[in-house]
Amino acid sequence: MKRPFVVGIILSIVIGFSFASEQKAAPEKKYIPVIVRIKTQPFWQQVKLGAEKAAEDYDVEMTFEGVESELLVNEQPNIFKAALDKNPSSIVLSAVDAKALGPYLEKAQEAGIPVIGLNAGVDSPIVKTTVGIDNYGAGVLAAEKMAELLGYKGEVGLISVDRVNKISIDRRDGFVDTINQRYPNMKVVAVEYGEANANKAEEVTKKLLEDHPNIKGIFGGDREASIGVINAAKEFEKIGDLIIIGFDSSKTLIDTIRDGTVAGAITQRPILMGYEAVRAAYKASEGEKLPEFIDTGFEWYDKSNIDKPYIKDLLYE
Repeated sequence: MKRPFVVGIILSIVIGFSFASEQKAAPEKKYIPVIVRIKTQPFWQQVKLGAEKAAEDYDVEMTFEGVESELLVNEQPNIFKAALDKNPSSIVLSAVDAKALGPYLEKAQEAGIPVIGLNAGVDSPIVKTTVGIDNYGAGVLAAEKMAELLGYKGEVGLISVDRVNKISIDRRDGFVDTINQRYPNMKVVAVEYGEANANKAEEVTKKLLEDHPNIKGIFGGDREASIGVINAAKEFEKIGDLIIIGFDSSKTLIDTIRDGTVAGAITQRPILMGYEAVRAAYKASEGEKLPEFIDTGFEWYDKSNIDKPYIKDLLYE
């Protein structure tokens, strides 16, 4: 009479053990933190959309991390260190200050954690690949468009992000080098820094306009700089007299390009950028060899093509 009871107990134990073994054997999801500059900015929110789609497609756990204010950007090394402490499969990094992150990159290498550069390249062999655009080339294109629009003569200026971010440096140098080397009747009279803040960019643009009353064109080297330049030009009643070239996308840029206030702008593909970065991080965690650079490209847009599908899909407010 007791045999069925004993068999039942044995079966329960075997089944329970098998279930526990299966649970234990189930592989954990790869964990990939994506660390950016200011996570709340519209550009990075677009990047996040792409990163989330890649995380879904490759079945990984992805966190999107960064500060919420320009005043806190120096906290990025602490964010990177906290991510390292969680032993991720790989890390995606858009570096604010590559030098400040040097010791942490070395720790990642020692731990065997691949690091993928996003948008802002890091000049280090530790980084497996960088996903982004040719920022120097984007600066060259801005200079070429500025020269064409000004008839290849006149004083111009640039509002860049800062002096340490590689994106900013490359974009700035592409613009300045091209004007200086290819257009003898043009002169870059000032390079100012808006620190990725529209109000700061507006402030330095006003000073630029005061110091250089004969200036004919200004390139806003990022989204916030573009907004600041537009606002300053309106206050100084320079609309129509000043060629403005912007970068990235915003409601202000879209509206002012449509009404002719701004000559045009260069836009990136942030959703694609986020997707490719997480995909590259997954591949790196699997030991796959990656190319040195994954170029997601950029496009010039102005009043003539702003409503074309291939441009509309890249714009955001």
